Amino acid sequence: MHVKIDAETKQADLQRMYDAVLRREFLKSTPLNLKVFLRYAILFLLFPGMVFGFRVGMMITLAFCGILVGILIFGSDEASMIAIYSWLSAGLFVMAAVNFSVMRRAWNERKRRAAYRPATPGLKHAQLTPQRVALKWHPGERNRLIARLNVRATQRGVCAMLLTFRGYDGRRIITVGIEGTCILQSQGASGEEFHALILYRLEAGTHELAWAMPGSQQALQAEVTQLNVM
Repeated sequence: MHVKIDAETKQADLQRMYDAVLRREFLKSTPLNLKVFLRYAILFLLFPGMVFGFRVGMMITLAFCGILVGILIFGSDEASMIAIYSWLSAGLFVMAAVNFSVMRRAWNERKRRAAYRPATPGLKHAQLTPQRVALKWHPGERNRLIARLNVRATQRGVCAMLLTFRGYDGRRIITVGIEGTCILQSQGASGEEFHALILYRLEAGTHELAWAMPGSQQALQAEVTQLNVM
């Protein structure tokens, strides 16, 4: 997907882009995402114990197989059918519960991303429409590097930030905080420049935007530019 955002881009267009990304990401967590849904549906239907993890799931599956073999040898066909139907019923229940949990979590995340970030009064050195600002990385919690930038929004709306990393080494780039945030586009390969286009829904006022890189190794050279004008 090729996206072009500049100073002439209207807020209405940015809002449509933002909503489209939220809708696309949410649909990935529903049964409409057949590639992922069918894989997990088959897994939990046949091996419901896997909801507790691979090791525990295998132990539960082996225990059931042992019980089923014992029923087939010493029991009756009716008892074995009851055991099989009970196992499949448990699988259906687990599959439905997992899918509901995933969809609920995705819906809650969508609501948080759809909200507008409240302004933080008192932030110093907030920039209006920053251009090619070099990011300074500092050690943060959970063994990661964090860079921050204070920006000022003159009105309530969507702000488009382009992050450019030089000499990209494949590390994930994480936005700190998901409220009012969505990644519209990212592209690049290891050893080359990497670009991440991030949209923010901001209330009017000053805001601290932050990004993190897992790992405490040397920070990448990076700069950020605001593409649109608010």
